[in-house]
Amino acid sequence: MKKISNTRSTSFFVAAAPLFLVLFIDSMGLGLVFPILNALVFDSNAHFLSGHLSDHMRHFIYGFTISIFMFCWFFGAAFLGDLSDQIGRKKALMICLLGAVLGYFVSAMGVLFKSYILLLVGRMIAGFTAGSQSIAQAAIVDISAPEHKARNLGLILFFTSMGFVFGPMVGGVLSDTDLVYWFNYAMPFYFAAAISLLNALLLWLLFHETFFDIHKVKFKFYHAIEIFISAFKDPKIRGLSLVFLAMIFGWSGFYSFISMYLSQAHHFSVLKIGFYMGTLGAGFGIGTGWVVDKAIRYFSLKQCMIGGCLLAALATLLTVISPHEDYLWFYALGVAIPIALAYSTILTLFSNQVDADSQGWIMGITGAIMAFAFGLNGMLMGILADVTPGTPLVIAAIFLIMSAIMMIFMFKETK
Repeated sequence: MKKISNTRSTSFFVAAAPLFLVLFIDSMGLGLVFPILNALVFDSNAHFLSGHLSDHMRHFIYGFTISIFMFCWFFGAAFLGDLSDQIGRKKALMICLLGAVLGYFVSAMGVLFKSYILLLVGRMIAGFTAGSQSIAQAAIVDISAPEHKARNLGLILFFTSMGFVFGPMVGGVLSDTDLVYWFNYAMPFYFAAAISLLNALLLWLLFHETFFDIHKVKFKFYHAIEIFISAFKDPKIRGLSLVFLAMIFGWSGFYSFISMYLSQAHHFSVLKIGFYMGTLGAGFGIGTGWVVDKAIRYFSLKQCMIGGCLLAALATLLTVISPHEDYLWFYALGVAIPIALAYSTILTLFSNQVDADSQGWIMGITGAIMAFAFGLNGMLMGILADVTPGTPLVIAAIFLIMSAIMMIFMFKETK
């Protein structure tokens, strides 16, 4: 494989800027919809769904809309990875970004014309093209000088975290008619479509192809399933994969359903939910950017992962039982920072189980597990949320505790 590595920092950042923006847009697309979706599905004044729908059906629709995005991401990541091997990273990313423009525009049309089917189709397109994240990460590694690779991997996490911060905030702000009279629930999708189009232009002008070992690939619809299953067949990572699946199922239960809980239990507005979820993203950024580095100086990776999951579970339960709204913002950081610690350290443990030539494969494994867990969680928790608004959060805490216990007994860390 022939790669281009540029050791000049200025040249690197010019070339990598569109790639970092891809990471930002992908993670923003996941968080963007949560404040809006909650209002569209549960607020009768939105007139988006029929007023005759039962609460049970509304909870199911909420969960299904979340899960369909992630299941499309699950299948799209494998397909787009194969596509990039056949046509190169730049062309594959251009297809992804233009697909994202289409997906966000169709979603906006769905909101504008009060069509749930159009919204769903838009989320499916956006989810499928969000699989571009792994291609962008690979391209960043391609153009990284060896001495800057660790720094650039940290920047990948930073821009992904920033997407989680700004996605919900953009959704909350641009949909609030009290701020600007022409803001509405469709506006965040227009914004996402616009920056995706801008990113495509920047990518076309600034980014040069980094992958030249182009070859024909046999496309298989079930390739994503093969990648997912391989995680549980390989004895080196089987235990870690089960732990990671439980952990992400717990985290996704919190992240996907906290907006619904805040709206129904504490009557948060769309804008307030957006800023709350932005706080979660900020906590994730603090965790990956600062706390992880400090924690691993004093504790093993395994201990950091276990402690992170247990602390996040505790903060999740405190969120459910908290009688005061002011405490919720503190608990948000209490969930996000430990989750960032657990997430970063378990990814490092995955990476440590394989050699340098298998790093791409192992990152594909973790991406597949994460997308599958988010998708499955949305389907199941959407049904269970009908019990009480806090039920998905309690189940999320249980799975985080389970993942910590599983880590103790199923994985032995080697020095």
